[in-house]
Amino acid sequence: MSIRFQDFICFLNDNEMINIHDILNDDENGVINRLKLQKYVYLAQTSLENDFGYEYSIYNNGPYSPELANYYYDNIHPTKISNFDRSSDWAENKTFTEKFLGLFKDKEPEWLEVATTLIDSSKYCESEQETLDKVYAIKSKYSMGYIDDVWAELKEKKLVNNETGLKLNNIFAMF
Repeated sequence: MSIRFQDFICFLNDNEMINIHDILNDDENGVINRLKLQKYVYLAQTSLENDFGYEYSIYNNGPYSPELANYYYDNIHPTKISNFDRSSDWAENKTFTEKFLGLFKDKEPEWLEVATTLIDSSKYCESEQETLDKVYAIKSKYSMGYIDDVWAELKEKKLVNNETGLKLNNIFAMF
């Protein structure tokens, strides 16, 4: 059973992981809430296999989905917030919600940015070191030690595995 997107947003808001009311603010709180929503949706899709149908590409702050941005700009604004509730047949998936909270509840936006970039990069790199080198380069505002610590945590929680990622360099080896 998967969680529907609107229910997921309510779940994040209820657990104080985002603040729906701040999502569209043109201030630091708005930026942080949008970043966190982008990263939580990415993590739900990639780490917990709850596919909301959003595709991501790497941008300045890590994986980003323009379609998701369009969704919250079109659907989450002050006049609609009171209508932004869980669906009438909401049935909380305890396995998903407990695992999601256990993995990501207390993570800072910086951790989310680095972690999602590492997860995304690991899909396209041949080795752990290649993944780390790529992320050191594109996330140079973070220390190598910090990136290493996030990588170690992701490995410990089995959220990355360079052995199962897509290996673009080997695609042509089949021909």
